[in-house]
This record gives sequence, structure tokens and C-alpha cells, in this order.
Amino acid sequence: MYAFIARQPIFDRDMNTVAYELLFRDGMNNRFPDVSAEYATSRMISDQFLCVPAARIAGTHTSFINFPSQMVINHCAEALDKDSVVIEILEDAEPGEALLQAVKAMSARGYRFALDDFTLAPEWDIFLPYISILKFDVRNNTLEQIKDYLSQRENMMGDIKYLAEKVETKEEFNKYRDAGFSLFQGYFFCRPEIIKYRRLSQNQLAIFRLQMEVGRNKPDFRIIESLIKTDLTLSYKIMRYMKHTAFKHTGIYNFSKLTLSEVLMYLGENQLRRFVAVVVLASAGNDKVSELYPLSMMRGKFCELIAGKMNEPSLAENAFLCGLFSLLDTILELPIEELMKQIAVPQSVSEALCQQKGRLADIVTLCRDYEQQHWDKTAQMCAVLGLTDDDVVEAMRTATIWAGENTVN
Repeated sequence: MYAFIARQPIFDRDMNTVAYELLFRDGMNNRFPDVSAEYATSRMISDQFLCVPAARIAGTHTSFINFPSQMVINHCAEALDKDSVVIEILEDAEPGEALLQAVKAMSARGYRFALDDFTLAPEWDIFLPYISILKFDVRNNTLEQIKDYLSQRENMMGDIKYLAEKVETKEEFNKYRDAGFSLFQGYFFCRPEIIKYRRLSQNQLAIFRLQMEVGRNKPDFRIIESLIKTDLTLSYKIMRYMKHTAFKHTGIYNFSKLTLSEVLMYLGENQLRRFVAVVVLASAGNDKVSELYPLSMMRGKFCELIAGKMNEPSLAENAFLCGLFSLLDTILELPIEELMKQIAVPQSVSEALCQQKGRLADIVTLCRDYEQQHWDKTAQMCAVLGLTDDDVVEAMRTATIWAGENTVN
């Protein structure tokens, strides 16, 4: 299962790449698919920023992301790292009070905004103190019109940078560079390129139930935790969300020591609702669940049960994460070491999966040996962990049933 992104470089005055505009695609055809802007942006957030390591898409460069006005008003962009993105307000946005207040509040928290192909109308003037970049479509406006607009607002511009969009010739590049533009984009430099990458499947039933639960006046965090634990995608994404975004709002920096239940409590109702809103909208497509998903679920439950049988209940939740993420590198076709850097997991989980160290690594090894019918190795690991054959058989039977019940679409 794959997702697709088109990226178009943004260059500086010396024609060095300094950023990429990222555009949603649903295949290798380089055109915008017939979907809503809200769906496209939510899929971008969910598939890329909460799943694929950002360096795989934009490297160390800034990402420009198109946002419909309602998603800005709803603060959905706060799911992104403010230091690595610029939020583009789309050209069809209405410059109303709700949008202004959202932009103002997010700008105060360090988020950067660009006005993309906006009409050169005075209604946007009140937004200018909170805008970092103005993007001018050189096909829709002449340089004289743009100069006239800027000269009338010279005292409002502050540190705003100007980006010339749809530059198609070297002559146009030179003309706008000489006019004071510092950023450039268009076919003269490079057409958008398509990037294809693995995306995690969504458990539609779990997501629907999760949406219902977070929508209640008093969500039950125990139910939310159990729903997230039944889906590999949700478990991975909420850990990454905690690491890259939410901890900046909660002030919690030692997130690697938190269990899943503690992560949910620290996030709180509002952050959870924002996370779920993005993931739910992005899951509107019908992805087929891979055979690796129920296997991941089974491993998670098996490891949790084995930790319980070892009379080490403190290991149980981390054991679940260990088993759940033990196939993540295979599913996403990325090194497990790289993936573990992207999410908030306890150090013991990371060490178990990346370095095969500790009791959690032994539990995952037991699971693999049993799956592969390496009976001698299974017996040896049972002895190391103080388990009987019946303990392992019962745990595997229970875990298999549980995984089957929780991976039905």
C-alpha cells in the first residue's frame, strides 16, 4: 500500500533549493486528484508528518503545505512542527474574522504563514502583520500590478518575503529577482516530482469507534487507549504526534518514559480530538489490511500476555508496544532505527527493537521463535524467562483470537 506526494522546489536568488511545496497525489499521475482540499491536506498530515520520517520527503528543507481556511480556523496545522513548515492559505479563502484570529494566535506561537495567489485586495491588509511570505502568481498579475500593490503597503510589509510563482523563463526569473523578490518557484526551475512511499493501513472500525468516543462530552480514556492499541497505524502515529508536536504544548519533555495511557492523559481531550480529526478524515479511502497488520497485533498481545505471566506487570504495556512495532520496518520498508527516532517510545522499547537488548527483546524473540516453529530455541527462551510450554501456548492462542477480532474491516 502506497501514498504519493508531488514536491516542487522553491529556490532563493542564487537558485539554491531552500524549501519544497508539497502537493497531495493519489497515484503517479502528476495532477491533483478529484478530492476535497480538506481530504488532501489531512492525508498529507496523516501520511507524511505522522508516519513517514520527514527527511524522506523534504530533507532538511522547509515544507510548504496548502491549508483550506476552515482547517486553519480549526488549528489543524498545529499537528505539524512549526519549525519545519509554512502554512499556505489557499487562494479561495475568505479574509474573515475567524481566519484572522486563528492566524494571529498561531503566528504568536511561532507558526509561519504564506498567502498563496491571493487577490490583491485591501481586505487582506489586516493579515499582513502575521504573514511571512507573499506568493505572487506571475501569470495572473503583471510586475507593474505587483509593484503598485507593494508600494501602497510599503509600511505594512515588515520582514515579509516575496515569492514569484509560476516562473517559466530565465528572463522572468531575472526580472523578478531585480524587483526584490527573494524566493522563486515554477517550471523554469523544475516541474513537480512524484515521490512514492509506503503508508500504513487504517483499521476503519477502530477509527470509527475512536471518533465516536472522543466526540463524547466526557471521553473514557480507558476505551480510547484500548482502541488505539488495536491498530498499528494509530499507535505509531500518536506516539510520533506526542514526540514532534504535542509535548511542545504540554511542556512534557521526558516523553520517552511515558506509557501509552500516560501519553493520552498528557495530551488531554482537545489535543486528542485534533489528532483524531486529522486521522479520521485521512482514512476516508478503503485500504486493504495487509496480513502483516493482524500479525503485528497478535505479537503485541502475545508479548503483553507473556510479560504478565512473568509476574512483571510493569513490563506489560511496553511489551505490547514492542510486539506491535516489531514488524514496522518490514511494513514501511525503512530501517527500524530510523523509525524509532520518529516516535515517542520508552527507551526499553527502542533498545529491544534496535539493539535486541533487555527482557523485552527476549519476549519478542520468544514470539518469533514460536511463529517460526523453532521449538528448541523456544524451549531455551522459556527457560530464560521462567515460563512453561503451556504459558506460551495459551498466550499465543489468546493473542491470535484477540488479533482476529480486532483486525476485521
